[in-house]
Amino acid sequence: MNALVEITLTSFVVALSGALAPGPLMVTAVRESSSNRSSKPGLFLSLGHALAEAPVTVILVYGLLNVDESVFPYLSLIGGFFLVATGLLSILKPGRRNVDGGKAIGARGFLTLIMLGAAVSLSNPYWATWWVTIGAAYVSKALTVGGLGVFLFYLSHEIGDLLVLGLISKAAASGAHSIGEKGFRILMLVCNLAIMVIGVYFILQGLKALALVALGQTG
Repeated sequence: MNALVEITLTSFVVALSGALAPGPLMVTAVRESSSNRSSKPGLFLSLGHALAEAPVTVILVYGLLNVDESVFPYLSLIGGFFLVATGLLSILKPGRRNVDGGKAIGARGFLTLIMLGAAVSLSNPYWATWWVTIGAAYVSKALTVGGLGVFLFYLSHEIGDLLVLGLISKAAASGAHSIGEKGFRILMLVCNLAIMVIGVYFILQGLKALALVALGQTG
């Protein structure tokens, strides 16, 4: 198989599998699309996600991959607290829907959604781990066929994310029309609780890693 075709196809498939895995970005897409009754949040969130990944790709290309693993626990703690705070604030201040027509009162603008997509991506420690492992390997392979290989890797990766988040967003928006007010409230609660659970898990993972480092230094 041609190297460019291989990079393009495998990058797309890997992006699909990653985006389909339950995580902060997927849950955020469901929450925002259900709240706004629109499929657009998934598209804007994926754009923010792509903007967050663009500089990482450039950094890897220029060989600045000098990430000390001791940073990961702190990243996990910061990301966990961010996710918990996001879910908690959404529960305490839920979006209200008007009775006429579809759109949530106080729905987020597209710039806010783009920034949210970038922030959720950057706050996820597993996103950073993916890029310093699988992402770095892909960039190295892509570089063997030049800049076009890197471009196709990045483009196909982002198209995969866009496709999944767009479809999830559309499904969530369609469901919001038929589940009723009570079902809508329950869905929002479940989404925000899921985000908080993921955040707590990140925090515990960070604390566990820091504890192991402390034990290793005192042992």
